[in-house]
Amino acid sequence: MYDESFLNKISSFGVLGYSVEKIIFLVEPENPEALRQDIETPGTDVYKAYWKGKTTGEYTMDKVLFDKGTKDRDTDANERMRNRMQLDKINDKINESFGL
Repeated sequence: MYDESFLNKISSFGVLGYSVEKIIFLVEPENPEALRQDIETPGTDVYKAYWKGKTTGEYTMDKVLFDKGTKDRDTDANERMRNRMQLDKINDKINESFGL
């Protein structure tokens, strides 16, 4: 249903952490509700593309902060990394409990 170019766009939006609403606004699909459902339904190609991008973006940010904190001994980077890790734990629990 979705071509490779479209899935790459969705992945790129995921890297940037864009919400479903922003993605719908940017790609202007014929059926916005169908795209919303596909992004939110585990196992669909669009869901996989979005989450691949989202986790890639998060990993990239974490890696940069980790490297700055360990190699450069940047205390700000260490604090930001610690905050991101705490937020990730909270978000994981929310997702586990409520599917959000």
